[in-house]
Amino acid sequence: MVSVVIEISRPPFGSEHTFAGLYVASASLSKGIDVIVLLRGDGVYTGRKGQIEPQEKIHLPPTENLVEDVIELSGRVVADNSALELRGIAAEELIEGIEILDTEGIHDIILEKGEQIVVF
Repeated sequence: MVSVVIEISRPPFGSEHTFAGLYVASASLSKGIDVIVLLRGDGVYTGRKGQIEPQEKIHLPPTENLVEDVIELSGRVVADNSALELRGIAAEELIEGIEILDTEGIHDIILEKGEQIVVF
């Protein structure tokens, strides 16, 4: 099976990178492609629960719903533990189903599953 790693390293608001990455993930999953979304750097903010109110004000879909869609379609969403710690985000603040891995675990994913890598 073809696999793709999608890295999101920018925050969910201020540009379309996060939304594009999540849409590519969902579309790929719907075509039978194995997808792992890596949340690194400021991209870890994408995995936080309860971001619905800001999105209503700026007329964008909640990233929470898009992340849940990826997980529901059998994709993996992984957050970088060091990025979470640096930003003061606790595991309890993340959307259910997001895995937390250290840098070594993330590098293993890239080496094992990174046939195609797309960075947003």
